[in-house]
Amino acid sequence: MVNQFRARVIFVCVILLALGLVMVSRLFAIQVLDAERYALRSRSQAQQRRELVARRGSILDRSGRVLGASMQQRLSVGVDMLGIEGTGKASLSRVYPNGDLAGPVLGYIGRDGYGLAGAEFSFDYYLRGENGWAIVQKDGLNQSYRKIGLPEKAPVNGSDVYLTIDVDIQKAVQSILRQTVKDLDAKGAMAIVMDPKSGKILAMVNEPSFNPNIPLKYPLSSRRNRCLGEIYEPGSTFKIITAAAALQEKLITPEDTIDANNGVYRVFNQVIRDVTPRGRITFSEAMTYSSNVCFAKTANLIGNDRFYRYVRNFGIGVKSGIDLPGEEEGILHPVRSWSGRTRVTMAIGYEVSTTFMQMMLPFAAVANGGVLVSPLIYEKVVSHDGNIVKTSEVTPVRRVIREEVAVTLRQMLELAVEEGTGRNAIIKGISVGGKTGTSQKSDSGGYAKNRYWSSFIGFAPADDPVLLCGVLIDEPAGGEMGGAAAAPAFRKIMNQIITNPGQQYARTFLTNAPAASEAEKSIPYIVGSYVGQDIGSIRQRLDSLGISLSEVGEGQMVVYQSPAAGTQIKSDASVIVFLNRESSYESEELKTVPDLFGKDVRDAFNVLNFKGMNPVIIGSGRVKRQIPAPGRRVDSAQPCTLYSAYGR
Repeated sequence: MVNQFRARVIFVCVILLALGLVMVSRLFAIQVLDAERYALRSRSQAQQRRELVARRGSILDRSGRVLGASMQQRLSVGVDMLGIEGTGKASLSRVYPNGDLAGPVLGYIGRDGYGLAGAEFSFDYYLRGENGWAIVQKDGLNQSYRKIGLPEKAPVNGSDVYLTIDVDIQKAVQSILRQTVKDLDAKGAMAIVMDPKSGKILAMVNEPSFNPNIPLKYPLSSRRNRCLGEIYEPGSTFKIITAAAALQEKLITPEDTIDANNGVYRVFNQVIRDVTPRGRITFSEAMTYSSNVCFAKTANLIGNDRFYRYVRNFGIGVKSGIDLPGEEEGILHPVRSWSGRTRVTMAIGYEVSTTFMQMMLPFAAVANGGVLVSPLIYEKVVSHDGNIVKTSEVTPVRRVIREEVAVTLRQMLELAVEEGTGRNAIIKGISVGGKTGTSQKSDSGGYAKNRYWSSFIGFAPADDPVLLCGVLIDEPAGGEMGGAAAAPAFRKIMNQIITNPGQQYARTFLTNAPAASEAEKSIPYIVGSYVGQDIGSIRQRLDSLGISLSEVGEGQMVVYQSPAAGTQIKSDASVIVFLNRESSYESEELKTVPDLFGKDVRDAFNVLNFKGMNPVIIGSGRVKRQIPAPGRRVDSAQPCTLYSAYGR
């Protein structure tokens, strides 16, 4: 029995020893041999790598006003705050506070945060930044938390992009273009305002536009920038290139005469006609009256190869190089594929297709003295810590005409406005040069009878232009020609710009403002407040004091003045006043003046702008007084003057 008991004890001890050895060996393997592998498995279960998303940079206008910005967290806002009709909420991670203002220029982003169109796409590399990461700890409830000492890499937020767009000018152009499309029952319209010397785009408008806050609610065709992606036959605006080639090659002078053949010129089996039959006229008059016959004959003087070279040098058939996506090259056929009539029809803007942006560039070259420039859409890119990453540079492409030829063309285009087809673009007190254009749309191998492109491209002041503006109307009702459809819109846009106190074009545009230094021995005079007053009483008052009064625009109500009220001037100095819009711009529809007291002037300006009214701001800060009073029913063209808490 004793031996049997001892044997059992020994057996149990052996078993326990064996189990102990297994456990020790296993622990040795886990803690020594495979320690690193199990430590990694442990950390992977207790820790997690989390991506730290960089904040996308903002898009701003040239003055630093926000056009598009990202939120730290998704933001729920009322749809009415986004310029969208209706009620309800919208959840946004990136907000475009001006609604559909410049939608095709700004573009939008996708669900993955990458830019998909417009500036969001072009500058995505700078805007997006660089994501970081962090290792977070998990507790027993599988909840994550940050723990001191765990590795991490901070995200680098995206840079901010400052565009050349000016919000005030963009709003004015978009408002006028929208009303023009409505009044003409047109299919749509485009407009560009730019500095012809630097190539900077101050406004680029597509009508209808789209709201980048809710891009998926619009078809893809509505989201593209038609100023860059739509090609059309430009019609008579193209005559500026024909004239430039002939003058540059000294084939003709403005005083040389051409027989207009009573408005009929046969080329093979095609007849080129003028709207008004004329006999022998000067080349300058041919531009003034937009004679197709005379320009067809001028093209014959130039010849195919030379004409093609000039057209190409002016940027036709080549992308302009603007930093926005979706630009088309246009259509310029090589000379070898020209027919016997291509040269003469191209001279008047047919058998060649351009984008609206391309068509602006020859006018910019004439306005700046003969140099083709690349259009610029951005001013600078600024990193999240305030360092300038990239700046735009004015890029002269090539000299296309001599400076004296550019001067001659500006004089011819000024006559075209004063006495010719562009008379609807006349602005009182300002010299304007420009050219109208009307072209039929192509349709099934021919041309549609009642579908037209109507355009006007012009600059001011004509002798030394500082602003270039183009308007293109898509299918105005009744086939309105460029002089009737687009030129009035040009005039309204330019008037809106020069009467905006936030813009500094008043003194530049006025051609007869005397220098202050000429009034050294005069009697001092304190300038009164003339804004909101009738021009008749102001004339009498200043005449009685012997003070020169210069008027810009037409109408009876003063909407802006220079110098400002309270300024001391000499009695033989000049006071400039800007008058409200012309009667042709006034709408018969009466609008109710909203109560804007206490609002920030920018918000008040936006309210009036979107209501289709004419805002004028004096000072900055919050509105403390407004004329007319809230609740009054006024014409939409009548100015609503807002005096702020920090106004003069």
